Amino acid sequence: MPATASALAHALDTADPAHKSDYEQNLNAFLTSLKPIENKIADVRNRYAGAEVTATERVFGYMADALGLKMRNQRFQLAVMNNTEPRPSDVIAFENDSKSRKVKVLIYNSQATDVAAQRLLSLARELHIPVVGVTETEPPGVKYQDWMMQQLDSLDQALSNPSP
Repeated sequence: MPATASALAHALDTADPAHKSDYEQNLNAFLTSLKPIENKIADVRNRYAGAEVTATERVFGYMADALGLKMRNQRFQLAVMNNTEPRPSDVIAFENDSKSRKVKVLIYNSQATDVAAQRLLSLARELHIPVVGVTETEPPGVKYQDWMMQQLDSLDQALSNPSP
């Protein structure tokens, strides 16, 4: 978001130089509002970098990377994201990671899940693997900063409560 906001502010400065100071002031306010998120990311990364997690699709992939988490079952995620049937070997790998407790958390897109993802979500719950729902779009009436912080807090809580 900082890069996008900076690029937008620059484009607005160029298109409307008379209001450049307004755009710069708004950019600085926005970047300041992201500091708690950046701090939360650093905190979670410090405590859980390298933790193995899995997901039903790649919707949280960039954030998982920023947190230093080791994402497993990426071929399965890609298939779900592209609305194709995951390969049987990818489904088995996903199941084995869950059954052997190789993964600490299952992350899923709560806005869109297919049959294969629902089945693995049920398996994770049955095995008491913490499940974290994330969304690919900001919920109505929620600010970006609050949306991101809610997802990070949910993941932090799940990582701190390992499955039995």
